[in-house]
Amino acid sequence: MTVKIDTDRVFRLIEEKRPTRVIINAPGGLLRQTMELMRLVEQKYGTQCVLVGDSCFGICDTVDEEVEKLGASIALHIGHNASVDRVGDHTYLVDAKDDIKFDSVVARSIPLLAKYKRVGLATFSQHLDELEPVRRQLEDAGFEVHLGRKNNLLLGSQTFGCDFSTVFENSDKVDAFCYLGQSEFHAVGVALATGKPTFLLDPYLEEMRDMREEAEERQKRAILSVYKALDATVFGVVTGLKEGQMMLGRSKWITSRLQAHGKKVVQLAMRDITPDRLAPFTGIEAFVQTACPRISIDGFTFGKPVLSIPQADALVALLEGRSMNEFLRRPKWIELTVGQIPRK
Repeated sequence: MTVKIDTDRVFRLIEEKRPTRVIINAPGGLLRQTMELMRLVEQKYGTQCVLVGDSCFGICDTVDEEVEKLGASIALHIGHNASVDRVGDHTYLVDAKDDIKFDSVVARSIPLLAKYKRVGLATFSQHLDELEPVRRQLEDAGFEVHLGRKNNLLLGSQTFGCDFSTVFENSDKVDAFCYLGQSEFHAVGVALATGKPTFLLDPYLEEMRDMREEAEERQKRAILSVYKALDATVFGVVTGLKEGQMMLGRSKWITSRLQAHGKKVVQLAMRDITPDRLAPFTGIEAFVQTACPRISIDGFTFGKPVLSIPQADALVALLEGRSMNEFLRRPKWIELTVGQIPRK
């Protein structure tokens, strides 16, 4: 039961590109394996490896710009797979797979899933290989099982923390979703985005957990933040400085809508959006950040409203006299509903 980095891909890239220096980044849970990989590369090829020590939570945390800054040739982004094998000009994605099996937890879960005849499966990159075995096991038990389709970014039934598009299209076809893995973070996202009962199948603890309570708590908190921001007169609109989070167009759109309703806006840019980083801006009453929606929805506890893109959509709706509706129920939490919102 270990997570294994695809070292064969790393070796092929080194042999093909022949870099003298390689930039590497990886999530915190893979740092030990990543440092062992660096040692192997340096011993085998004499190639210098530099590990970027900043936080790395997803494929949006790539370090393409650091390649030129640090005099390297390529970057390796470890542990976040996708339907593409390369992002940016220099960064190659390197998969990391968990070898744990789900047959035991699925067997335990089948009686608890009995009232849901149509089930959708979802997971993140480390467990993608288990989708087909789980599908067969559930179908053998009499369930109708739906897998998500691959798209231009995600593999079939794969989700990111902000992108549920592969499984969202199955929302009307299933009675419930089963999320494979230990990540409450991802499973709650599926529950909120699809509006369907979602169960986390944890192969380590061999238990199935209903995500309803956690999803409701986050939704209530997200709604409360929108209403708290409604009376603010001065907003800080924060654009993320991480390569995959720099959504300047969305920041501009939100700024224009706020200003159209008489709000004052201060433009900010940050790499890490935390309570400590926002605390000095005492004259700002509420924030909108376009970097990562999970910062606002289930991240830090902020002293002031800090809205994500879907929450900003909801705020604009209220300012324009419309209902906010189910603003988290959408395939991607990084997309604005531009074209759907009536303009005054």
